[in-house]
Amino acid sequence: MKIACCQFSPAFREVEANLERMRSMARAADADIIVFPELALTGYFFRSVDEITALGQPIDGEIAKAIADLARAEKKAIVTGFLESANGKYYNSSLAFDSNGTLAGHYRKVHRFYYETQIFERGDLGFPVFDLTMRNGSAKVGMMICYDWRFPEAARSLAIAGAELIAVPSNIVTATGMLHTTLQTRAFENKVVLAFADRTGTETNQNETLVFRGESAIINYNGENLLQASKDNTETIVADVDLSGTREKRINVFNDLFED
Repeated sequence: MKIACCQFSPAFREVEANLERMRSMARAADADIIVFPELALTGYFFRSVDEITALGQPIDGEIAKAIADLARAEKKAIVTGFLESANGKYYNSSLAFDSNGTLAGHYRKVHRFYYETQIFERGDLGFPVFDLTMRNGSAKVGMMICYDWRFPEAARSLAIAGAELIAVPSNIVTATGMLHTTLQTRAFENKVVLAFADRTGTETNQNETLVFRGESAIINYNGENLLQASKDNTETIVADVDLSGTREKRINVFNDLFED
C-alpha cells in the first residue's frame, strides 16, 4: 500500500487557494492514501473565536464535499485537517474520505495546543478507528492531530482498537527536541505505521510569528523512519508499506506487546 504525506504552507484564511493546492498535490501523488497537514484549508494561527467563525464548516458542508469529490475523482483516500463548526462550537478536526469519496473517519483533536485552548472545544469523539477503502484494498485507520503525539495513551488507544495505520495531520512549531524519535517510538511500541504530515512556512498574528517545522515522515511499524521531508520545501513523500505486519502483536513465542 502506498502512503503519501503532502507538505506545504497553507495560505492563511485562503480556503479556495489551499483547496486548489491540495487538488494539485493529490493529482500528482502516486499513492493509495494521501495525508495533508492540520487545518490545511484555513491556516493555523488564530487567536480568537471571531477569527474563525467565517471559516468553520460542518463535516457535510461545501469544503468537505469538495475533498470528497477529489478523493472520488482521483480514486485515492484522503485524510486532511479541517476547521469544523458544529452546533455553534468549533473543533480542530481531521476527516478521512475513502477512494469512493465517502466520509469514513472523523476525529476532533483532544490535546489542544497554545491558543487552540482558547478557541476550539476539546475533542469529544474519543480516538475512533475505522475501515478505510482504498483502490488497492482497505486498512484500519486512526487519526491523531499534532500535539496528540506527546501522549502515549492516544496512539495506544488507537492501536488497541485495531489501527494498522495512524494518520497524523500536524502543524509543528517545536524547532528541536524529540519529535521524530517520539513518533518512531509510538510506531514501535504499538507496532503500527505512522503517516505524519506536517506543514511549512510561517504565520504572524498580533506581532507574534510561528515558524512551522516541516519534516513530514512515514514511519514503519518497527520504528524505522522510511522517508522524511525537508524543513522548508513543498513536497510529497510516498512510501510503500505492508500493513499486514501490524496485525500480529506477538514478538516471539512467549511475548505479546498488548497481553504483556
